[in-house]
Amino acid sequence: MHKSTLVQAFRSLSKKDIRELRKLVRSPYFNQREDVVRLFSYIDEVWEKDESLLNREKAYAHVFPGQDYDDPWMKSVMHFLLNCIKQYLALSELQSDEAGVQLHLCRAFRKRGLDKLFEKEMKNLGQRQKKQPYRNVGYHYHNYQLQLERYEYDHRQRRSGRMNLQELAEELTIFYLADILRHSCTVLTARSMSQQDYNLELLEEVLRYVERSPVRQTPAVAVYHQAYKALAEPEEEAYFTQLEEWIEAYWQQFPPDEIRDIYLLAINYCIQRLNQGQRHYIRKAFEFYRRGLDRAVLLEGGILSKYTYNNVLMLAIALEEWEWAAGFLEQYKENLPAKERGNIYRYNLAIYYFQKPDYGRAMALLQQVTFRDVLYNLNARRMLLRIYFELGEYDALESLLDSFATYLRRQQDLGYHREHYRNLIHFVRRLLNIGLHNKEERQELAKEVERKKAVAEKDWLLKQLGC
Repeated sequence: MHKSTLVQAFRSLSKKDIRELRKLVRSPYFNQREDVVRLFSYIDEVWEKDESLLNREKAYAHVFPGQDYDDPWMKSVMHFLLNCIKQYLALSELQSDEAGVQLHLCRAFRKRGLDKLFEKEMKNLGQRQKKQPYRNVGYHYHNYQLQLERYEYDHRQRRSGRMNLQELAEELTIFYLADILRHSCTVLTARSMSQQDYNLELLEEVLRYVERSPVRQTPAVAVYHQAYKALAEPEEEAYFTQLEEWIEAYWQQFPPDEIRDIYLLAINYCIQRLNQGQRHYIRKAFEFYRRGLDRAVLLEGGILSKYTYNNVLMLAIALEEWEWAAGFLEQYKENLPAKERGNIYRYNLAIYYFQKPDYGRAMALLQQVTFRDVLYNLNARRMLLRIYFELGEYDALESLLDSFATYLRRQQDLGYHREHYRNLIHFVRRLLNIGLHNKEERQELAKEVERKKAVAEKDWLLKQLGC
């Protein structure tokens, strides 16, 4: 039972969710089965205390005391409780969109011929739309829905005056253009990370239309249009410069989740240019991250992802912003995911000291890090390898090389990283066996390292070999 979809769904709920779900399960409007209420109470009571109690037989004994276990009936009760959770989740999503709820209410009034209530609610909704701060894709979608409701109402009334068809068409056009451009930016980003191609049949027509239309000045269209142009033609730096200006001008007109994605589009562009050798984009990427942090747009529910935490640190180090980097690590420590907070903090602080370099502090921190994340684990071992070698801690290094090789054998999902790190271990062992003074063998080994494409820490190895 503890692996059932019911319990998985239950585990996803917050304490507030469970309080609200309790009301729903006990409401006869949503549930009229007392056995469902008892099963909910049982799971609510035991799921965090003792997972062994989450089995069907024990739950059945609680729900139906004194009765022999009936598996089909137990599955039926679980099914109905899961349906209650589904209803709660759907209602929560609906209620989180207040404008959407109001729009559904207008539609209900229109369908029931409640004209006065419809007019009043439509007026309230229109005023609400004008006052809200965002002018993103969702804003234009809601406006389109609003205009559509107005048209359906006027059409039913068979009014002979001016209809709102022009306003309806304009909002639909802006919504459609902005959304297809947003999706196209996502496609370009996906293409850069995989070999999969995508066919966007209408995109060329959309781009031609936007270029000659005044809609390109609306914030949602302007930002995504410019982002697409920058990502599609990265060598045309004027496109990215204009994107920077639009983001700076309009960032407050997008909700947090959407402006975060826009910032990441701009950062991905900078990374793409960095990979093409344009080193000045280190500063640009760093400034986007810094502004995003200052404006709290890179936090999601107050949480900063471990990847963003690390990316910001690496850019700051590349720019030798040492004081800022140290302050950043401390300032955002409490915003890291709670379950991994200590490990993420120590790992990144170790990187900070490793790069300074202060190998003593870095080594002490790395020895306290335990990671499930494979790439972080590989990187921590890589740093320890370099530290032990450069400090002459050869016994510790030999032990690390053995454990590192074992780790690579046991891990299944390493992809191309396995070959890179196997070769690193191989060449470090060769280097240890050669010693410092055999010049000819060191030169021959350096040639081997040069020829081999898949080698982690290739530049460092060549430096140790005197190249």
